[in-house]
Amino acid sequence: MAIDVAARLSAPTFGLALGGFSAAVATRAQIVGLARDAEAVGFDSLEVGDHVQWHRPIFESTTLMATFAALTSRVRIASDVVILPLRDPVLMAKTIASLDVLSGGRVTFGVGVGGDNPAEYTAMRIPRAERGSRADESLDIVRGLFEQERFSYRGRHFTLEDAAIAPRPLQLRLPIWVGGTSEAALRRAARHGDGWVAAFASERKFARLVEDLSVLLSAEGRPTAGYTLGTFLFTLIDDDAKRARAHAAEHVHRVYQLDGEAIVDRFGAAGPVEPCLERVHRYLEAGARHVVLYPLCEPADWPRQLERFGEVMTRVRGGR
Repeated sequence: MAIDVAARLSAPTFGLALGGFSAAVATRAQIVGLARDAEAVGFDSLEVGDHVQWHRPIFESTTLMATFAALTSRVRIASDVVILPLRDPVLMAKTIASLDVLSGGRVTFGVGVGGDNPAEYTAMRIPRAERGSRADESLDIVRGLFEQERFSYRGRHFTLEDAAIAPRPLQLRLPIWVGGTSEAALRRAARHGDGWVAAFASERKFARLVEDLSVLLSAEGRPTAGYTLGTFLFTLIDDDAKRARAHAAEHVHRVYQLDGEAIVDRFGAAGPVEPCLERVHRYLEAGARHVVLYPLCEPADWPRQLERFGEVMTRVRGGR
């Protein structure tokens, strides 16, 4: 079963992501400016990455989500994604539910399993080999606590008897997104998710994964209508294409310890507005309906980047 035509033609949405810092950590004033500028230029969501131990400094995800919620009034606030196996599922459900109430029902709970930095599994005393099964059980528990007044569960890793959280989320069905491009991630997204978000996936791979996910959703008896299909786009807009590519590649290398040039070429957009706009359109043609722009720059450059991102979003929404 393919994603329906109406879904492909629906208006795309845009998220702005914040993850690790390649150099200086943003100040409070810069975080305030980012949140308010993102809402002003028309982003649909503010999204936060997550690591407990990482190559570079990174804010704790739910703390940053709460900060963004307090600074804004319209945009959705998303974890994109929380490394769920590193968290206790009952406490996670309590935290996200509280954030949803305090934000006025604007939270999207994005989850993944991580594993690209084994040190954080060691630090949190969680066996890395168990991350998939722990995530699956945790999602059962989180959804149960969100939607039932009392919830019991018995699994391999977790057992609950008549547990409850109060207040429960303001949203009757708080959206859960699942991140990842593995077969296990797609199965998790089909079973538990209201959406799926990919990173480090080319347009061709993304299109193939959309079709694979459609089959899995059909097997679960779940409709594709209303299901979010998202992708990250590592982005740096600068009229000087050579300078943009160099700065973007350096940022990726410092934050991810990966070949920055290869990542930017395969999964990013660095240069003037037009090439960035073209790459967004290619992902939309591949089936994406939600594009997460990840600025590959220092906090001092955020205002300029968001202004240019706003131009890209306006032109996409205007059909240009």
